[in-house]
Amino acid sequence: MSCAECTSGDPIADWMCVKCNIVLHDKCIGRHKESRPGIPHSVIPKMVDLFQPPGGSSMESNAEKVQVLGPGVESEGVVGEFASEFNVQTEGAGPGRLGVHIRGPKGAFNVKMDKHPEEKTTFVCSYQAEAPGDYVITVTWSDVDVPGSPFNVHLESKT
Repeated sequence: MSCAECTSGDPIADWMCVKCNIVLHDKCIGRHKESRPGIPHSVIPKMVDLFQPPGGSSMESNAEKVQVLGPGVESEGVVGEFASEFNVQTEGAGPGRLGVHIRGPKGAFNVKMDKHPEEKTTFVCSYQAEAPGDYVITVTWSDVDVPGSPFNVHLESKT
């Protein structure tokens, strides 16, 4: 698919706006958000192409194959010392869309998601946990909870 925001003709568009259901180039994300103010855009890595099986044959999405690993989903920690990064490994899960939603003591907030630089079926996710309290991290693959989700994290204040 080509980018919905430019006319470069480059068929490689690695991002998608979930809200607008369009694909974008890296360089076009800002233009897209600016051209549609007031819409809560959710731009994530485009995953459909990444998770096609060899030969392009069809395969069903399987959230049970997704693994979530890392300190960001550990059950407890201390604000300011807590490493709030985790990986989502999707190898063997088939085509799908990754969803990561986090609610903390002050409500919902942004999650940063990037493709892993070396492992094409892994995403690196992080969030900024700045207040003590309970955090609930929900990870889905094509709208189905992955094993272990939701993850409950309790953070204490530094003493």
